[in-house]
Amino acid sequence: MTSEANSMLLESKRIFIVEDDAVNIAIVAYLLRQHGAIVFQDRWGDQALRVIRVALPLDLILLDLNFPRGVSGFDIFEHIKSDRDLKHIPVVAVSASGEMNRARDLGFFGYIAKPIMPYSFPKHLSKILSGTPVWCDDQF
Repeated sequence: MTSEANSMLLESKRIFIVEDDAVNIAIVAYLLRQHGAIVFQDRWGDQALRVIRVALPLDLILLDLNFPRGVSGFDIFEHIKSDRDLKHIPVVAVSASGEMNRARDLGFFGYIAKPIMPYSFPKHLSKILSGTPVWCDDQF
């Protein structure tokens, strides 16, 4: 694959980021856009479902697992999977929580550990978008 093809691994894919850390959002959104994705985001998580619905259709949801104010990524995931308009969207945990096995058991489509690696992260997402789950608890 050429470097030009590599740079557009996520071309026109609609990806939603649910993440509470502004720096992490900026890094992930930059990497996604650099590879051609259309990016949507919700910073805190407590309004994620409402904001996700506004962004439909989506190809993928990237979900942190740790949020302030008593909301967890697992809570948000449960709501996504119980919503008839959202349950078909693959959800990937992007977290430093060390909860990969729990995410797999609950039905996430993948897990990518933080800190994310700029070179491998878009490749992992491309693989996920082609239908292959990625379970990566160590990016190094």
